[in-house]
Amino acid sequence: MTTAGSLITNAQLLAVDIQVNPTAPPGSDKFLTLVSWVGWGACLAAVAALLIAGGKFGFDKHQGTADSEAATRVAKTCVGCVIIAVAGALVGGLTG
Repeated sequence: MTTAGSLITNAQLLAVDIQVNPTAPPGSDKFLTLVSWVGWGACLAAVAALLIAGGKFGFDKHQGTADSEAATRVAKTCVGCVIIAVAGALVGGLTG
């Protein structure tokens, strides 16, 4: 069994202030440039996919042949755009 004194000592050990100062490794600036280019390309592809899916859905609706698959494709494209936007902000928050 533990005593109150050893519990206090254990609590004091857990309360030790640990400071970590993360620094980027050498050459990481090139990697971050590559990541930003990939992110830019993903945003461009997402916008193009949204325009294509939305245009196809609009055309199908105008023709009277729209089905739930076309609407689902637009919704999935919107979800993909949101994921890309969140990923960019997450990476920016972690590296900045």
